[in-house]
Amino acid sequence: MERPTSVTIISWILIVLGALGVLVAALMSNNPDVMEQMAKSKLGAGNQQIIGIVSSVVSIVSGYGMLQGKNWGRLLYVISTVIGIALNFYAMPMGGAEYLAIAIFVVVLFFLYRPAANAWFNRGGATA
Repeated sequence: MERPTSVTIISWILIVLGALGVLVAALMSNNPDVMEQMAKSKLGAGNQQIIGIVSSVVSIVSGYGMLQGKNWGRLLYVISTVIGIALNFYAMPMGGAEYLAIAIFVVVLFFLYRPAANAWFNRGGATA
């Protein structure tokens, strides 16, 4: 069975954005303006950096798992995204950005749980 195109696109977006997220999280400690803004949040700057790096690595891992047809990759994405959105609501209400994230999440869920995607993940990505 071939991997659905939607799963391929979503997986690679997660991997690329995760890699960029690790880079940004690592570099933002050199920007005093960013650190000052992060320090104003309920989580603090240090915790936000840790969360940023961890969530970026999780994004890379879940994208890789989904490319391999592993259902745990899809579940990891869903769970980590729900946690991430909840943390954003708690730490940094931005007046609408969270709602955009939820809308994107719902669209991604639609593609990750379509019949073709379910078949891909239920077979573990094994080719027939």
